[in-house]
Amino acid sequence: MKVMVDILTPKQALFLGELSRRLEDAGHEVFRVTRDFEETIRMLRMNGLRANIVGSHSLTLKGKLQESLRRTSKLADMMLKRKVECVVGFSSVEAARAAFGLSIPYYCISDSPHAEAVSRLTVPLSSRLFTPSIIPNEEWVCYGIHPSRIIHYNALDPYVWVKDVKPDSHYLRRHGIDPDSRIITLRLEESFAAYLMNMAGDWRNLPYHVLDRLLEEGCGATIVVLPRYRKHLAQLRKYYGRVVVPRKMIYGPTLLASTSVFIGGGGTMTAEASMIGVPTISYFPAGPTKVESYLQEKGLLKRLTDPDSIVEQTMEWLTDENYRVECKRRAAALLEEMEDPLEVILRNIE
Repeated sequence: MKVMVDILTPKQALFLGELSRRLEDAGHEVFRVTRDFEETIRMLRMNGLRANIVGSHSLTLKGKLQESLRRTSKLADMMLKRKVECVVGFSSVEAARAAFGLSIPYYCISDSPHAEAVSRLTVPLSSRLFTPSIIPNEEWVCYGIHPSRIIHYNALDPYVWVKDVKPDSHYLRRHGIDPDSRIITLRLEESFAAYLMNMAGDWRNLPYHVLDRLLEEGCGATIVVLPRYRKHLAQLRKYYGRVVVPRKMIYGPTLLASTSVFIGGGGTMTAEASMIGVPTISYFPAGPTKVESYLQEKGLLKRLTDPDSIVEQTMEWLTDENYRVECKRRAAALLEEMEDPLEVILRNIE
């Protein structure tokens, strides 16, 4: 079978990258496509994967619409030219629309019913929707999909790539990080995602207030900041020399394996940190998501949106070795309960 796999984000490069390899191992002909988004392309290269770059990423609503329309047309042409028989993606608006218009089955994977815009444009067009079992059907049925087309897997998506992650001191040193120090990792939020762009409040400045306070407190830890956009880099310039902003893309799970406390404004890396057993604080502006709520229930994540509270909790966890050990134990127990989501998907698209 000829399968197109649309890979749009670094998370998808890890999840769909491995899925595409297994599809190839099963004898299928796989066409990987992506868009011109720097983090995704770097993650694909880091994992030795090649993908055709189709379209680009935009930071404005008008730009997103225009790029999406152009990309949909280009993907449709590729599907016809390559005689694609099924398409797999994580709520890819363009892949879903092109596949649906050409009567090609589109298999959607998503753990983000809170992402309303892309869900409305992909879920009802999907032949099947694969989603974690912690997300009930009613979260998806409201978008127009019949329950019979929803398939659950007993896992969270990062299971695919975090289950075997190990610390690597040499890798951290190559990125200018002292592996022998306590490490605070801060991942900035996805400011230009459609579901955050028009959200009110001062949440865009929150991580910088946290950085200011941590530096004032003299926490004694190495602070590693992972931006998402060039605009983030510009705002971080005033902290250079006092925090580590890796010059090259760093593999998040390897960094997290040596992290003492994680503070996250997004979804994927927050889940990764929790599942690796790192004491984790989420300030995700649109939260709590279903995944966040689940990890909170398991005692692996704490939601805080006040800078002072975030700093206070971070300082407490930095010196609480017993709590960090307990987080590792809880995370290991959670992973033991999970199944491989890729196996569930493979059984249902072959």
